[in-house]
Amino acid sequence: AAGLAALAPCLVGADLGAALRKSAAQAPAALPADAPLSSAVVIPLRRVGPRNHQGAAGASFYVGTVSVGHPPQELQVLFDTSSGHVLLPHRACKSAACLEHRRYSPWESSTAMDMNSNGSQVQQGHRLARGVVRRDAVTIGYTQSDLGEGDAQSVLVRDSLCVGSGAGGQACVDLALLAALSLQDVPFRAMPNDGIIGLGLESLATGPICSFFGRLLEGSRNVLPQFGFAFGAESGELHLGAHDTARLASPLQWFPVDHPEDGYWQVAVRAVRVGNFTVDDCRRGCHGIVDTGVSRLGVQTSHLPRLQVALTSALSRHGGCHGPVLTFDLGDMVLALGPQDYTDSKCAPQLGPLSLEEPRFTGVYTFGETVLRRYYAAFDWEKRKLGFAPLARASTIVSDSPGKALLRGGASNLFVV
Repeated sequence: AAGLAALAPCLVGADLGAALRKSAAQAPAALPADAPLSSAVVIPLRRVGPRNHQGAAGASFYVGTVSVGHPPQELQVLFDTSSGHVLLPHRACKSAACLEHRRYSPWESSTAMDMNSNGSQVQQGHRLARGVVRRDAVTIGYTQSDLGEGDAQSVLVRDSLCVGSGAGGQACVDLALLAALSLQDVPFRAMPNDGIIGLGLESLATGPICSFFGRLLEGSRNVLPQFGFAFGAESGELHLGAHDTARLASPLQWFPVDHPEDGYWQVAVRAVRVGNFTVDDCRRGCHGIVDTGVSRLGVQTSHLPRLQVALTSALSRHGGCHGPVLTFDLGDMVLALGPQDYTDSKCAPQLGPLSLEEPRFTGVYTFGETVLRRYYAAFDWEKRKLGFAPLARASTIVSDSPGKALLRGGASNLFVV
């Protein structure tokens, strides 16, 4: 998850080295059209582990490729439903977390423009700032249940960003991205991705021009204002503008986003059970936040010990783990996880602590890879709804709630409209 920590002016040195290497004769390229999404786009994702991080054994992330600017600069990114910005390491950044990843250089893009938070140019008459200038800086705090928490200090750059290619379709958008001048070691150094594409609701972003999916939908046609994720054992897919029903074992069940003004894709949870035992009756309220940027199931710190004890599992004689079924009751549907979903190779529960202030936050759980490798998640930007359906290839899990068994079935290769 990410939060906007501060917006303030700062002094920044321009990336003059790259500017000198550029050809002075290079002409500016046109920015993308305002309606870039005219058909469904499927972005392939790779499942990868963290970089040299001892404390996140078993954690993994789903990473895809984007291209930024003209000519295109390719970077590996994490598509994160719990943050609201596009964050890329700036070429001028000298933090270890930047130097160990691929960096984005505005000076090597003929479509880049330095800007302030109000949309104005940093230096009038100059597309990119020259020398040492005063400009808006944005500090974002990231909390990551697998890798820890830390800050990214960034400046705003307007440029084109393209996703998808080939048979899966392609879409490009003109937006303001955050180019990081400083990244703290934790959590960014261990991330296997260069940058982050935030897919949270617009209130998580500094402004509408910073919201990737919001910008993508402006003037779009022949597509749903929705996206969805399908995670697999080695790879995954991000679907923009449609959902492939071949991925689903049953129709999507839709739920209203709770408190959409907070910016998070969250649903109300009625109860959390381990087997037939209710570990959280949610009397004070519970929320499940879908977070595609984390691996483990996130649990608020005050609830963690009780759930950890209840989820004790053991190795089976036939391999794998045997233990209780963990269920999240959403009302019309339950999300059910077996021990093979929530444990590691030693059958220990894979839970991540969420250090959230109480009583402002109560009963918060994050649904990351643990949930999303069993359930397809769909996000309706326009109606502010979240949809879930069991993935067709996942094994059968039956909850302990009568009448709420999650059944698997066949599906045709059609788009949901």
